[in-house]
Amino acid sequence: MKRATGFFVPLIIVAAIYLSGAAAQGLPASAAGDALTIAEAAAALPVPGAAAPLAHPPETTSTRSLGPFAPPFTSIAPVQLFDNLYFVGTTAVGAFVVDTGDGLVMLDTGCGATDAALMTADMKKLGLDPSRIKLILLSHEHFDHYGGVQYLKKHVCPNAKVALSLIGWNMLQTVPMEFAYLGPRPQSVDIYLSDGMKIKVGATTFQVVATPGHSAGCMSFIIPVTDHGEPHVVGIMGGSAVWATPHEARLYKSSIEYFKAFAAAAGCDAGLGVHSQEATFAPLRARKPGEANPLVLGTEKFDTVYLQKYRDQYRSVLDSGKMQPYPGLVLPSRHATAPEPAK
Repeated sequence: MKRATGFFVPLIIVAAIYLSGAAAQGLPASAAGDALTIAEAAAALPVPGAAAPLAHPPETTSTRSLGPFAPPFTSIAPVQLFDNLYFVGTTAVGAFVVDTGDGLVMLDTGCGATDAALMTADMKKLGLDPSRIKLILLSHEHFDHYGGVQYLKKHVCPNAKVALSLIGWNMLQTVPMEFAYLGPRPQSVDIYLSDGMKIKVGATTFQVVATPGHSAGCMSFIIPVTDHGEPHVVGIMGGSAVWATPHEARLYKSSIEYFKAFAAAAGCDAGLGVHSQEATFAPLRARKPGEANPLVLGTEKFDTVYLQKYRDQYRSVLDSGKMQPYPGLVLPSRHATAPEPAK
């Protein structure tokens, strides 16, 4: 992504980082309201025209390799993680599906139509009906998470509501077709996810936590689940990689600690990520009847093991010697002569 230059934009960025850091340090914030239904969440922005449909940004050709996100992808066998939580996807990226008892909720959609079609087929292998998807939650505005929305809305679940942060949607409205923003974008968003928002679908209440850093509009999630009827709480960090820039890297670190506070309050005892690998699920597949679910870490290890790996990524990037410098701030001289007014 190209960097903004000039005077005002960097100052706005610095201010945003300061305010986000203050929130992460526990300074007062507005309390989250009661859980909303899908319809209530969709109606939360009542101003007509505010939720504008996608205005396609100027297209450019990316010269960067897609690396592990370049097709073809190696599929990961679909797996049931808890009584009501499932994983479908590839070694590049996956999606979580929650059976709420009143329809399905899908968290992220893969890179595009190929991923979405694979995920749809894998849901059926798990005994799930993809046409019952009522809500698609997008963790953030990168193509490997929003890329399958168009396919799903056209071929699988046309009535599903799509939810993304307002910042994420604004980014998709304006950022050209470059590296992290390639592929088909959602044509519209029905729900703007906000920090602390709770959405209830069936028997499941999804809690949303703003965790910018990996992307400007990145959101993380807290989801109650059961394992053979025993209640647990899963926390999912919305973004994994840390960009080697001071703004994003330090904001990412602040977001980890912010998410920690919400996770602790909710009693998160299992942590997952959409960029999962088979190694994450192998112990679960080998689980024998009567054994504990190996995905359950406990509330203490959610912090010291699950969240710690994200802190370690941040520290690794910070110490890599590859950090990019801050954009230069060219401050106007207070003694500069004002230009002559136009005649």
